[in-house]
Amino acid sequence: MKIIHSPSDSSPFLVLFKPAGLPSAPLYEGDESLLTEAIKLFPEIALVQGKKEVEHGLVHRIDTETQGLVLIATSQESYDSLILSQKEGKFEKWYRAEVDRLPDCAESLSGFPPLPESVRLSGGMDFLLQSSFRPFGSGGREVRPVTPCSGRSALKKGGTSIYTTEISFESGNVTICHINAGYRHQVRCHLAWCGFPVRGDKTYNPLCKGGKSTNDSHDMKFTACKITFPHPLTGIPQVFQM
Repeated sequence: MKIIHSPSDSSPFLVLFKPAGLPSAPLYEGDESLLTEAIKLFPEIALVQGKKEVEHGLVHRIDTETQGLVLIATSQESYDSLILSQKEGKFEKWYRAEVDRLPDCAESLSGFPPLPESVRLSGGMDFLLQSSFRPFGSGGREVRPVTPCSGRSALKKGGTSIYTTEISFESGNVTICHINAGYRHQVRCHLAWCGFPVRGDKTYNPLCKGGKSTNDSHDMKFTACKITFPHPLTGIPQVFQM
């Protein structure tokens, strides 16, 4: 891991770069994770009470397979303020993804509702996707979008919150995705839904299912590249990117 921003009395939070393959949070105290390593460097994190006892000051986490920026509060006041910013939609996140272009991706994976007409007509231009989500597959390890066009069973399992992913094409097969409220696997699932699954994504890219891949590397090409949020003490906008 790499320290992007070190905590201080005036800025009680830590921004780290997490490599792919390392969990953001431990399953139990001391388990291998980015947070466990962070606590070794900054023991004050262990004094923060988070959503889960074992997660302490972890505010912004990313999937184990994803690399990129993670935010950890180092004081209770900072944590409470940052969590409030999240709830108010003031915490924004950007992801950079190399994608494959597979128009029939959602059909290959199953469980997806019809793609909105506005997206089908975009022709690969910038667009946004909106849906709620439901657990899917063995043990609910995957998720699927839920819209008014979903089946009755999917609608029963879907939540009431609507999540938005703004998708833009930077160059070629590189996308930048922006969200300000996140659900587990949201961006990866939304990209697969619209036919642009992340390269190397063994969960949502049919080219990688069963260990198959069109790439030389099986690593997922997905990075949490930018976060913005109000400073937990002053409210001044903070921007960290890579």
